[in-house]
Parts: sequence; C-alpha cells; structure tokens
Amino acid sequence: MEILVVCAFAVVAAMLCKTLEVSAREIRLILIIGASAAVFLKAAGSLGSIIAEIRSMFSDGGIDSDYIRILLKSLGICYITNFASGVCRDSGEQTLAEHTLLAGKVALLITALPMIEALTEIIKTLLI
Repeated sequence: MEILVVCAFAVVAAMLCKTLEVSAREIRLILIIGASAAVFLKAAGSLGSIIAEIRSMFSDGGIDSDYIRILLKSLGICYITNFASGVCRDSGEQTLAEHTLLAGKVALLITALPMIEALTEIIKTLLI
C-alpha cells in the first residue's frame, strides 16, 4: 500500500510542476528535486529488508561477503546516478544528464573490478 502513497505523491508533484512550467521555473526545479528526493528516500528506506535477504542468500551459499559490499555499492551508484541524471534532464540539461550516466557507468565498472578479476581467475582455472 505504501507504493500507492508514493505514486500519488509523485503524480501530484508532477501536476504542480506542469502548472509551474511557464511562470515559475526556479520553483519548479526546487519542487522536482524535493519531490524526487522524498520518493528516493522512501524507496531507500524499504531497502533494509531486501539487503538483509541478499546477505542471507550470500551467507547461505558460502559466497564471500566482499561481493555483497560490491553488489550494494553498485546498486547505490546506479540509483544515485539515475536520480542525478533525471534531475539534470528535468532542468533541460540533456548533455549533462548523459555525462552523469557515463560517469556512473565508469564508477560501476571500477567498483566491479574485483569481481571481474575473480571471475577471470575462475575461468582460467576451468580452462587449465
């Protein structure tokens, strides 16, 4: 049921933004950022149970806890990058939004390097 509240809040904020589109662009941008942050924080608050389940699955499978850290950090990078890119798009800065996404992809790749290295080692041992 919480998703209904979040969706209703987002729709009302979007309608307010649409009415302020021409007359008060500065207020519109502040409203977009505030509403987006509220929705983002509400969603992030629900991640606790998901993270606990992921940790449980990894520990039950005997998988290294460093991989959990990498997975969660990567998930955070994706969410934050998408949020920032969306705000840039809403303010009319398409190029900045695209560059923000590129920076997020690079950060994601850097974060995942230890897993890529481990995967490469596993493949090497299987081939030898």
